[in-house]
Order: sequence, then structure tokens, then C-alpha cells
Amino acid sequence: MTKPKDSLATELFSELFMAEQLARHQLTRALPKGMELSQFSVLNHIAGTTDPRTPAQIARTFNLTKGAITNTLRKLEWAGHVNVNPDWDDARRKLITISPAGRMARDSALEKIAPIAENLLTKFGSEELRKVIPILRDLRIKLSKKL
Repeated sequence: MTKPKDSLATELFSELFMAEQLARHQLTRALPKGMELSQFSVLNHIAGTTDPRTPAQIARTFNLTKGAITNTLRKLEWAGHVNVNPDWDDARRKLITISPAGRMARDSALEKIAPIAENLLTKFGSEELRKVIPILRDLRIKLSKKL
């Protein structure tokens, strides 16, 4: 017997929300003292880029308002984790880069959350995780296009 579509959708989102909440809780507890998950996420993103990013670009990446990302960037700048520089081509914009201290903080955070990832790898195995990642990525991409 197949489930009705609305029940399937409810079950899907329920599992996604619960998994997200559990992952967020574990990661937050593992991060270095004073670092928020939002800050780690932004540092991790910026660390993976080669060119400076504007706050608007970062906000789009995380599907947040520019105001929301500005708050996180201010905290990161205050902690010395990012550099906020003027865009000499457009004085209205700022350019964000990760600082050496930010790279060290991000690397430290990665070390602290590594056991969580290793635990998942042990429980599921690399093959299972390799299968689910493309599905989750595709789901994220489709949701970002506002199905």
C-alpha cells in the first residue's frame, strides 16, 4: 500500500527537520567556545573561495537577507576572523576575505567536529554516505529554485 503524497511530503520534511536539528545541536556543542554555527558556516564558505565576496553574495549563498549576514560578518570581523575592505570599483560595496586568524579558527572548528563526521562514517559506511550526498544536494538545489 502506498502512502498519499501529502503523507510522504510530511514524512520527508519531518525527517529532514529532525536530522537538521540533531546535527545542528551536535555541531554547536563541538564548536570552539564562542563560535556560533552561523559563523563557522560563513568562515567555511569564505575559506573555500579564491576571490573576495560581497555581503550580498554571501547572503545569497545562505539564502539570507543582507541584514542577517551583516550581523554575522560584524561578529566575525570583531573576532578578527574576516577582513572587511572597501571595493575600490564601487564604494558602496564591501569585500570580505578570511583572515589568517579566521582560517585558524575554521581549521580548529573542523578538528572539533571531525569526530561527529567520523562517527557517522563508522555507523553508515562511506558507500552509504556517498549515495545520500547527491540526493541531499539535488534536494537543496531544487528547493533553492522554489519548487
